[in-house]
Order: sequence, then structure tokens, then C-alpha cells
Amino acid sequence: MGLDGFEFVEFSASERGHLEPVFEMMGFTCIARHRSKDAVLFRQGDINFIINYEPGSNAHYFAEEHGPSACGMAFRVKNSHHAYHRALQLGAQPVEIPTGPMELRLPAIKGIGGAPLYLIDRYQDGSSIYDIDFEYIDGVDRHPEGCGFKVIDHLTHNVYRGRMDYWAGFYEKIFNFREIRYFDIKGEYTGLLSKAMTAPDGRIRIPLNEEASQGGQIEEFLMAYNGEGIQHIAFPATTCWKPGTS
Repeated sequence: MGLDGFEFVEFSASERGHLEPVFEMMGFTCIARHRSKDAVLFRQGDINFIINYEPGSNAHYFAEEHGPSACGMAFRVKNSHHAYHRALQLGAQPVEIPTGPMELRLPAIKGIGGAPLYLIDRYQDGSSIYDIDFEYIDGVDRHPEGCGFKVIDHLTHNVYRGRMDYWAGFYEKIFNFREIRYFDIKGEYTGLLSKAMTAPDGRIRIPLNEEASQGGQIEEFLMAYNGEGIQHIAFPATTCWKPGTS
């Protein structure tokens, strides 16, 4: 597959104002707008967050079902055409992403909770998907430093009880992931099971969490979110402030 890290995470919401303040608080800056779709690009370091408000899109329907949330993610690959067809050969389900005139076709397969998992091979400055499909905002730094976050460390999935092995198998079969850690975390009343999966490049890490018994935090997420999905995104930090310092 030639995996090379995360390229972006796609978000959706039924209306503006839910996601933007959160991103800005974390140090992200809106640097570009899509040329033909109602979508914007937030960036910090090498982390790209896209908010997609396009009516009638996959993101639109995803927001109606799940509320403001991450509705897709993208892996960097060496050759998107090869990676896409290889994934289909291995049993992945294709997802059609409508494209407008002069726009790039972004190959995607069905991922966690039905969210598109995009396969992107254009991520070099000057020839990236953003250089072609987006218009940068004048006077805004295209590579803002923000709070100093540079990459995505991991992106966690919460799944229904009994489904952790299914999603581990999905990533193993399609992308040659391997399990690097297994956790059986027991609390006073509930517990959770977790498998930490990593790609061959070592840069894409996806922990999978499922409830060990009824009534715990994973089940609460699944009920509130209305299904399986991306529960959190983590960034490595070089500096952490101690409580009470400024």
C-alpha cells in the first residue's frame, strides 16, 4: 500500500459554529476554502482538518445521523490508484465521492461507521490536493505553528461489544496493520478492552476500544454518537504545562 501517515481528518456538522471554536482553541487556523464545495481547511503543523458543510454530501448525511463529529479520514499512500484497487481486491467496499469540474477524484473505501477512508497520494507542497481543490486565504500563513502540534499520534475507534476483532481484521487484511498492544482495563463497575493497531509505516496508529461489560463509557459514547466511529484524535506534545502554571 505504501502508507505514509495520516493526510487529513474530515469533520461535519449541521451548522457552523460547533467545530470552528474548538479547532481554534487547539491552535488550528482556517487557511483555505474549497473552490466549489462548502468546505474549509484548518491546519496546524502537518495536521489537516477539513470541515465539510456541502449539502447532499456524505458529510451532510453523516452529520444528520451523528451530530458534529469526524466523518472521514485519509491515509497517505504512494500510489492512490494502486492502493484503491488493491483494497477492493482484498474485500474493501468502495465509496463514491462526487467531484466537480476540474476537481481531483479522491478514491475512498468504507471505513469505521460507514465513514469514507480516503487514499491520497498528492500531499507534497505545490501539488497537493489543497493546491488543486482549495483556494488559500490571502494573508494567512499556510503552515501555522499554532500550539506546536505537528502530527496526529493516533486516532481511536469505539466499537460495539464483540466487534473489536472485526475491525482489527479489517486493518490487518486491507492495510497490513499489526497489533502492538492489548489492554483489558477493569474499573470498579465497568471495564473496556482495547487493541492498539499500527500500520507498517509506524505513523498510522489506531486503537480499537470495546466495552467489556454493559453500561460503561464506550457504551455511552455509542449511544450518544448513534454508532461506531472515531472517538478521539491525539497529538504528541513536546511541552506540557503543569497545573497552576501559565
